[in-house]
Amino acid sequence: MKKVLMITALTAAAALFTTGSSAQSANCAPKAPAAKSQCSSCCKPGKCAAAQKFIGTDAAINAALSHAGLERAKVRDLKCELDRENGIMVYEVEFESGLYDYEYDIEATTGKILKSKKELD
Repeated sequence: MKKVLMITALTAAAALFTTGSSAQSANCAPKAPAAKSQCSSCCKPGKCAAAQKFIGTDAAINAALSHAGLERAKVRDLKCELDRENGIMVYEVEFESGLYDYEYDIEATTGKILKSKKELD
């Protein structure tokens, strides 16, 4: 009885291992990332393009503008780009309004504001 249970457990573990490794290979196959998915370091756990869904530039811009208390029509020189900082993917959002320059780092997967800066121009 113990041998049957042991063989069953080993067979199930082998099936899981085989399925998991082929799934990782499929996720890490070179392909164009989806619209809201980016990856520059594939085949690391949790780092594949298929595993990370980013909020997108519009959501990052809206988070920064909301935090600053401004509307899109009231800003100029608006820039937003995806970058990696300290191992975390962030949207860097920069804009000007009135006499001030604004800079934001928005976490790409959650939309959380990691850094905000407001300076006189």
